[in-house]
Amino acid sequence: MALQSVDEGQACSFTGHRPARLRMACGSDAVRALTECLYRHTLYLYYESGITHFFSGMAQGTDIWCAQQVLRLRRYKPEVSLHCVLPCYNQEKSWSERERRVYREILSQADEVFYLNGSYFQGCMQERNRYLVDRAQTLLAVYDGAPGGGTEYTVRYAQSRDRRIILVRPQELWAPPVREEWCGTGLERL
Repeated sequence: MALQSVDEGQACSFTGHRPARLRMACGSDAVRALTECLYRHTLYLYYESGITHFFSGMAQGTDIWCAQQVLRLRRYKPEVSLHCVLPCYNQEKSWSERERRVYREILSQADEVFYLNGSYFQGCMQERNRYLVDRAQTLLAVYDGAPGGGTEYTVRYAQSRDRRIILVRPQELWAPPVREEWCGTGLERL
């Protein structure tokens, strides 16, 4: 069974790092900054690029946060759709109960949930990532630029398929603010 047919030009897929790679704790200021950035990108894609279909692989971190932002937008724009493309059944089985609850809640609100495989096997995550790229002309990637991992693989695959890639560099979002104070010789950064 295949996913619903959508116009690739009106579709965006997501990829990005998991919280451990981002070194972010759930509920932290860093996560809030990133999710607000993702929401602004989702709004931009909808209003400026005419994108109404969004695809998430529903991995921990970026995929989940992006899916939440699509559902947030859909409250006001019912024509927006969320398609969850899962690598296999039970991908969430080793997650915490809180993470599984969020995952199930998103799936229950998705316009479509599609499982690529019945069970996990080595390479099923990469298969999911290729599938996501193949369904959309735009890829929104939360990518730190460091080599290795599924996000780099997906970005490189999207480049090979000549996709539009929007990169969000997480390390640029939550640098602590610089505090400035007057010192004896003038304004200095502390």
